[in-house]
Amino acid sequence: MIGSVLVNVALVTCLATILSYAVYRKRRSQRLLVSARALYLVTVVTIVATAGYFLSLILTHQFQYTYVWSYSSKELSLPLLMSTFYAGQEGSFMLWTLYTSFFGVLLLRNSSKNGYEPEVMGVYSLILLSLLVMITVKSPFKLVWDSFPGQIASGFAPTDGRGLNPLLQNYWMVIHPQVMFSGFAAMGVPYAYVVAALIKRDYRNWIKPATPWLVVGCLVLGTAIMMGGFWAYETLGWGGYWGWDPVENSSLVPWLFGVAGLHTILTQRKTGRFVRTSFVLTLFAFLMVVYSTFLTRSGVLGDTSVHSFVDPGMLVYWMLVAMIVLFFGIALAMLIVRWKELPKPKTPHSYLSREFAIFLGALTIVATAILVTAGTSSPLITDILYGKKSAVDVSYYATTAIPLGIIIGLLSGIGQLLWWSRSKKTSFLRSLIPPAVFALVTSMTISLLAGAEVLVGVFFFAAVFALVSNLQVGWRIVKGNPRYAGGAIAHIGLAVMFIGFVTSSKFQDKETVSLEQGKPRQVLGYTLTYMGYQPIGNDKYTFKVYAAKDGNSFTVSPIMYYSKYNDGLMRNPDIRNLYSHDFYLAPLSLEQPSSVLDAGVETTMLKVGEERTIGKVKVKFVDFDFPANQREAMLEGKDVEIGARLMVSQDGSNPVEIVPKKIVRKGEMEDEPATFANAFEFTLGQLRPDQENPSNSSVQLSVKDLAVNEVAAQAAAGKGDVLVVEATLKPFINLVWSGLIILLLGFVVTIYRRFQEARPRAVPVEELESTPAGVQTAVALDEVAH
Repeated sequence: MIGSVLVNVALVTCLATILSYAVYRKRRSQRLLVSARALYLVTVVTIVATAGYFLSLILTHQFQYTYVWSYSSKELSLPLLMSTFYAGQEGSFMLWTLYTSFFGVLLLRNSSKNGYEPEVMGVYSLILLSLLVMITVKSPFKLVWDSFPGQIASGFAPTDGRGLNPLLQNYWMVIHPQVMFSGFAAMGVPYAYVVAALIKRDYRNWIKPATPWLVVGCLVLGTAIMMGGFWAYETLGWGGYWGWDPVENSSLVPWLFGVAGLHTILTQRKTGRFVRTSFVLTLFAFLMVVYSTFLTRSGVLGDTSVHSFVDPGMLVYWMLVAMIVLFFGIALAMLIVRWKELPKPKTPHSYLSREFAIFLGALTIVATAILVTAGTSSPLITDILYGKKSAVDVSYYATTAIPLGIIIGLLSGIGQLLWWSRSKKTSFLRSLIPPAVFALVTSMTISLLAGAEVLVGVFFFAAVFALVSNLQVGWRIVKGNPRYAGGAIAHIGLAVMFIGFVTSSKFQDKETVSLEQGKPRQVLGYTLTYMGYQPIGNDKYTFKVYAAKDGNSFTVSPIMYYSKYNDGLMRNPDIRNLYSHDFYLAPLSLEQPSSVLDAGVETTMLKVGEERTIGKVKVKFVDFDFPANQREAMLEGKDVEIGARLMVSQDGSNPVEIVPKKIVRKGEMEDEPATFANAFEFTLGQLRPDQENPSNSSVQLSVKDLAVNEVAAQAAAGKGDVLVVEATLKPFINLVWSGLIILLLGFVVTIYRRFQEARPRAVPVEELESTPAGVQTAVALDEVAH
């Protein structure tokens, strides 16, 4: 097959690139160097061709490929169809590989100019090679008859695919994953520079070319985190922007290590301190990308995360373990070999100095990353120790993050008020008073109004203190030279975001209400009236709710629909931004008395062979009724019947076999219930067949007591439709988003400055020292803030 051949060619040329660079370091032959560059470029071209071919399979609906069938369909719009490229595990590895190869082209030129090419490109090509091996193992070019041996005839091509998960059918799906994997690829560059520096025994000069790449990695990952948070808030109906899910943490932890490393690197540039710390933190910024990938893609968190891949197979599991061992092993080995050679400062530092404040700040950020990693890894840890996976409660993260956030906020303000090497105690205390007093008054006022806990009040104090301190110093930097204001801008954004965390949560007001159609109801100071629902296409329905307050009115239109893909009800909230707050309306359910109510209905899950008493009857799930010809019909897009064989008895009577079914007709899912003794009706919910281990197959079963249900339906007659919603007021939520944007803007300013400095003809330090005193002050003040 063309795709597999292209991947193998890229694998071979990438391996040849690594070998060529390795031999060049020994022989220093120009011919070898030219060969290594050519081989890398051939690798990139081959990867681009592979990705292009893969995309063409998706766009032309080649459903004989398992991946294309699993994630795409003919009904998807073009942007969403293209996004299925990375909707699954195989495609996401392909996207990561593609962006890694692109960054390598830029790195080829950058490392050559700075005298690091063979070492840096050798290490970075090894990262690319490991991703290519993963694509070989988890190939997106597998055919359906190879994926379902013995069930699908060779050469069979389904007429349509399963489609994209409804949760992913959003414009953020087109943007967010691409930004995320760009960040993962960018974080590999500083790792390569650190390993190269250890190989070359160059413990100082590596910082200059590596710093811009680390800032780029932090910027791109930070942007991806912001996008993911807004996606969750706007579309998924969680009611928040962060859920501490492992996939969310997989981007947060590398970002935290990257930011901590960035602080110590910039301190090393200024004072020569924290050489070892800079090496370790920069390495871990990428190593945590690898470890987080293992957690979310190996299947170890499949039972405890809504995002993680459930069971990608043992071969993928061990390949991910091999990646961890390889890159952790390289980093550890090089650090052990060179540790004693790494330079140490000859003079002790003052505790009242900027570098010490930065060290404490970096240490706190690392502590946060470690605690988040420990919480994310808890299912893996408990499985190893106790043989049972157990996830920590979400409150664990809030309990640990708030105290550490307080320290980070205070240090980001204090550091701005200190000088390098040593500060005068009196002048420092004098500069500390204005922001501290303002923050104290503001935090006490907010705490009294919100009735906040002491810890939350202290957190708010730290955020306001950081904001005022950075505004005060940042203004002086901007007046001196705006290019040096990146750190101050980033810290201002962090402070604004922290303030937004408090205001949007502590002042939040929430109420769950039932809105009967046409009847106004007072909710959170608003008059809400449910006006009814209407179809909006693709079997989706929008529910119109009219809201009025103080002479102003607007309409919110949350969406609910039944998803055949997930076999469940999907809910999308609607949000109206009202400047000072968001009015957030999340739909929960629609109660329609005209239909049969749920009274007398009990629902449970049964595994194959399991027997259980449900209400008044005893039920045993024997097996699925799903012949091979029905499996082929499903792949071909024809009508399909899937049943569950049940043995049912009551009051010790002989068991009777019944077979309720799920039927797919013309793309529509229908239920075909089965009855027992004309008194109980059985309906199937979720079907979970397990082909590798049939004993783990399960079915969701609803048993309706028809007599009880009829009484309830008669009692409900005459009532109108009732929409159950959760209404929330989120005050000053825009502070969270604006703080994130300001934070990222600070990274953009810093990137521009650092790439300017990383040019081979950058201004020497001696010339910088001859600049006017005002600019020197601005530069010094900014160095602590990035």
